[in-house]
Amino acid sequence: MSDLPAKSDRPLRVFICAGEHSGDSHGAALAKRLRKRDPTIELHGLGGPIMEAAGVKLRMDFVEHAAMGLIPVLKKLPFFKRMLSETAAYLAEWQPDVLVPIDYPGFNLRLSGRARKRGVHVAYYVSPQVWAWRPGRIHRIARLVDHMLVLFPFEVDLYKDVGVPCTFVGHPLFDELRTRKRSPAFRAELGLDPATPLVGLLPGSRQHEVDKNLNLILRAARRVKEQKPEVSFALALAKESLRPAIEAELANFQDLGVEVLPGKASDIARVSKAAITVSGTATLELLHYDCPMVVVYQLNSAQAWLGKRLLTTQWIALVNVLAQREICPEYVCSEDVAEEVATDILALLRPGRVRKRTLTHMANLRKKVDIKGSHEVAADTVFDLALKVRAERIAQAK
Repeated sequence: MSDLPAKSDRPLRVFICAGEHSGDSHGAALAKRLRKRDPTIELHGLGGPIMEAAGVKLRMDFVEHAAMGLIPVLKKLPFFKRMLSETAAYLAEWQPDVLVPIDYPGFNLRLSGRARKRGVHVAYYVSPQVWAWRPGRIHRIARLVDHMLVLFPFEVDLYKDVGVPCTFVGHPLFDELRTRKRSPAFRAELGLDPATPLVGLLPGSRQHEVDKNLNLILRAARRVKEQKPEVSFALALAKESLRPAIEAELANFQDLGVEVLPGKASDIARVSKAAITVSGTATLELLHYDCPMVVVYQLNSAQAWLGKRLLTTQWIALVNVLAQREICPEYVCSEDVAEEVATDILALLRPGRVRKRTLTHMANLRKKVDIKGSHEVAADTVFDLALKVRAERIAQAK
C-alpha cells in the first residue's frame, strides 16, 4: 500500500524527468498533451528549456548537465548523486501521482527505485535497449517500473514476459517529421537538374561519431564518384559545433564537391536517391522518406572485441533491428570497408533488383512502425495511470 495520502481535492500531479535533449523534446510534447487533457494538471520535473517552455515547472535545467560515456559521468558523479537524493526527497514531499522518467537510464532507473520506495508510481518512457545488450537488465527494470512506454512494437513482448504492463506508443520522430516544412526548390537551390542522382551523407550528430565515421564515408563517396561521375553529394550538418571537424576532413576531398547543409537532414533524406549514414535515429528518418541507405559505424579494435561479446542483437542499424533482418547493408566494424560501402551504394542507385527489393522491404517496415500520434498515446497512457493511482489511493483511504 502506498504511504502517500489520498487527496481528491487537488489536481493530478505528474513529475517528468529528462536528462538530455531528445528527452527534453519528448517531455515537452508529453506535457502539452497532458495539459490538453486536463488544464489543471500540475507538471513538475527535471529537464531543459523545451520542457520549461511547455509549462513544466523545473527544479533545475538538468539537460545542461547531460553526460554520456564513462569519463564524463565519473567527473560529474557527485552532482548526479546529489540530484538523485534531492529529487527523491522532493518526490516524497510533493507526492506526484506518477513519475515519468524519459530514457537516460543511468540516472532515471535509480530515481525510479527511490520513487517506488516512497510509493510513487513509475511510467517509464523510452525503454533502455535491453534487446541490444545486457538483456538481464530487464529483470531489474521490472522491479523498478509500474508501466513501460516503448517506441518499437517488438519491445512489448519483452516486458510482458517479465510481468510489466507495456504500451507501444510509436517513435516520436515520425510525428516530428510530418510537421517539418518541405523545401520544394531544394534540388534547384543546389543547382541540380532532375536527372542528377544525389547521395546523402549523414555522419551523425555527436563529435565522436563524426570523428570515427566521416573519413570512411567520404572515401566510399569518392569510389562512387569514380564509377558514377554524375553523382552529387549533400552532407547533413547536425549542429554548428561539428562544422570545424567536418570542414577539416572535407579539405582532403574537395574533388567531391560536397555541399554541407545545416538543418537540412530531412530535405536531404527526401530527395536523395541513396544515403550513407551512421547508425541511430537517422536511419528512421531515411526510412520515413523512402531513401535506401548503407549504415556504417566504425569501432576501434577493442570496441569491436567488446561488441562481439556484449551485443545480443545481430544488427545495430535500427531499420534492421526493427525488421529483424538486414534490409539495408550495415557495417559495424574496425576494418576499412569503403570499397564495400561504395559497391552497395552503386547497387542502390541502379534501377534494378537490389534497389527494388530494398524499397519494398522498407515500405513494409514503415507500415508497421511509422505510425501517427505517438505523443498522444503516451499522454493518454500517463493520464489514465494517474487517474487510476488517484482512485486507488482514495479507495484505500476510506
